[in-house]
Amino acid sequence: MGSDLGYAALALIATTAYYIAFLVFRASARRMEPLRGSRPFRVARLMLTDPLWLGGGLLLFLGLGYEVVAFSAMPLAVAQPIFAVALVGLVAYAVRFLGERLSTREWTSVALFVLATMLIGLSATEEGELHADATLVGTLTRPWMMIAICTPAVLIAALVWLVGDRRASGRHARKLAGVAYGIGAGACAGLAEAGIRGISLVYRETGSLQAVLESAYPWLTIGLAAIALGQLQVALQRCRVAIVAVVLTVIGRSYLLLASSVLFGEDWPRDAGPFLLRAAGFTLALLALVLFPRYEEQPAPEPAAARRVRTVP
Repeated sequence: MGSDLGYAALALIATTAYYIAFLVFRASARRMEPLRGSRPFRVARLMLTDPLWLGGGLLLFLGLGYEVVAFSAMPLAVAQPIFAVALVGLVAYAVRFLGERLSTREWTSVALFVLATMLIGLSATEEGELHADATLVGTLTRPWMMIAICTPAVLIAALVWLVGDRRASGRHARKLAGVAYGIGAGACAGLAEAGIRGISLVYRETGSLQAVLESAYPWLTIGLAAIALGQLQVALQRCRVAIVAVVLTVIGRSYLLLASSVLFGEDWPRDAGPFLLRAAGFTLALLALVLFPRYEEQPAPEPAAARRVRTVP
């Protein structure tokens, strides 16, 4: 009992640290010059030379590392509510202290996303053994599976960057909402987590660090994490952290499940209960995506009388 409480506390601390890193990244993004996805090397240079961003990155990876330790020792029925509580805490902080405002439609989508996260997590079972290629040579003998799962995530991220970098013009021009950036960054983040999972599976099966380094998973993790972090930084400069974090989390967890089924042979649950939970989770996540606005809402125009009062010395 005591050890379970200890792991629960560690999970809450780790998840909180993970989301605090988002706030650090936001503070870093707001003091950077305008970031453009069409100039990824410049974005990377600005990130890697900013001490505040580096501090946030360290906090992010510490939180993620301790999450892996805590969640691997806890039943998912306990771990997922903890994860959802930390996510709700981040949204509440953004609304209360950062002055972010969400419409009724956006609040509904956020609620659906949080519920979807819990249902997808609770659907996980302990059935079956997962396996990963132990060497890069093994992976390259059948590379199409990895290419098939990586290509959509990279294309989504590239498309969001290109659309988001189009110069808005015209009277009714509106900037892309955080949901789009969250989808692009979340898909890449989910693949990066799949790479971490592959690393742990290879090490578990071989016990060899050399086998891990010879596998494709470290490169998968590094490459996709770099894309995800770059897009996240652009998103936090342009959009609300509450929206970006929620969408990134749910898309990342969903894409992790998809990648695991392709790369490691993880099947959908066969029992009726877990199967329905997972199906309901994906359905709610899709519904929330459809419901989310695609563009940032424009503030209501200020009344002419108020403008005249404000301009009077």
